[in-house]
Amino acid sequence: MRIVQPDDPTYDSSRRISNARFNYRPSYICYCANADDVQSALIKARNERLPVRIRSGGHQHEGMCSGDGVLIIDLSEIDNITFAGGLESALIGAGAKLADVYNQTLARNLILPGGGCGNVRVGGLVQGGGWGPYSRALGLTCDRLIAFRMVMASGEKIEVRMTDDRYNDLFWAVRGGGGGNFGIITEFRLLLARVPSAIWQFTLTWNDAGLREPVMEEWRQNFPSDPELRLTSFCRVISAGPQDAPVIVAGYFLEDQAPLKALLQRLLPKTYSKGTLSLSPVHNVAAPERRMAFYHPEYQPGPPLAALRTMSVSLEGAPTETCDGGWYPHKVSSCFPRSDFSSAATQTINTYLDQAPPEPNARRYLSLHSMGGKIGDPQEPSCFAFRNKPFILQYQAWWADRKDEPLGQRCLAWVRDFREKMKPYTEGAFINFPDKDLVPNPDTVEGRKALLWYYYAGNLEPLIAIKGKYDRENFFDFEMGIPTR
Repeated sequence: MRIVQPDDPTYDSSRRISNARFNYRPSYICYCANADDVQSALIKARNERLPVRIRSGGHQHEGMCSGDGVLIIDLSEIDNITFAGGLESALIGAGAKLADVYNQTLARNLILPGGGCGNVRVGGLVQGGGWGPYSRALGLTCDRLIAFRMVMASGEKIEVRMTDDRYNDLFWAVRGGGGGNFGIITEFRLLLARVPSAIWQFTLTWNDAGLREPVMEEWRQNFPSDPELRLTSFCRVISAGPQDAPVIVAGYFLEDQAPLKALLQRLLPKTYSKGTLSLSPVHNVAAPERRMAFYHPEYQPGPPLAALRTMSVSLEGAPTETCDGGWYPHKVSSCFPRSDFSSAATQTINTYLDQAPPEPNARRYLSLHSMGGKIGDPQEPSCFAFRNKPFILQYQAWWADRKDEPLGQRCLAWVRDFREKMKPYTEGAFINFPDKDLVPNPDTVEGRKALLWYYYAGNLEPLIAIKGKYDRENFFDFEMGIPTR
């Protein structure tokens, strides 16, 4: 086990997490290469009475994979990818990058329905549910989980299989309950799917802001409920600032381009002809182009490129897109539509975006992620509480200069106020897109429960009971962690 502490020359780079809003100073970063190292790190934390944080890749949007004076158990070096069962499944380490998983699976004509960001690690994605570019056809990432290996708070190592009744409650909780609550998962066994004959990435772009509301209306009414499961899409609408199209519809189609074009025309009968369609085949392409099969450049574009080029602080070699390990301040929030979500809601979205003052050094947008299909019909139970929802709303604000506090405060307010405007039409939240500011007092016992109700709804009390069973001392405690009572 490699341990980094404050007097080490690599400390500053090792303590960095993906959200540059946070500048935590942990006591130790323990890089674990296997479950035995995890056990050793837990012993060290207990001996020195240090709180623990678990970090697979550092992409926890609220920074809860780190903290001041904590011991970080870093799993990024547990990144093995081993195929088994006639290539029908893979044993994947919690620290494996999605880009590496996709490259290896696609090279074998296989695919895992994971997320759309290649630098995210498997550990956090699976436990939070995991929405991605093939979810309507293949389900959430957690739906492909059939077994995992976990180190408990006591240091005991266990292996949990879907068919093992001894841990059926823990298996249910891990599939969508959020990372770091019940134990430290080091490896996942995940079912893979055969890649169809073709995969096409598409983007429909409209440059007229007057079409933002009509496109949103057609998308929300037609895309999530359509029986064509091969299409998974997102609709992104953006506030004034960078030179982005005000509205796009983009995603992936598990078939050739001719039926895709016909499908898009049918789903967007009034607006399709007013947009510009771009298509890219992403199957049977060589690396590094293979990344196009999971990474859509419009999915999470990060801060404006112009701001990155002109900002006065050093970029320190950071890339210009969030999916390749960028270190940018940002704020994310999420919710789901109520059953009466209607044209009044899309009108509210459009009005808010129109009235927001421009921010040339920030990118602020709302993405609607289509659900339905296999997401609503899982083969095995999980604690993901919102399977019947047609889509996810994800609010995002990204800015380039982490030292520009006034800009950061305006971006935080933009997300907060946007979500507040949408409260009459929305409910719940998605634990992979966490926001700890949904309640006024999240640091109290009742405040935390009120916050977690957004994410787990009626499954919260069963999850609390399971937490109490497997982590009685609440050793794995953090700001949005499930409590024991």
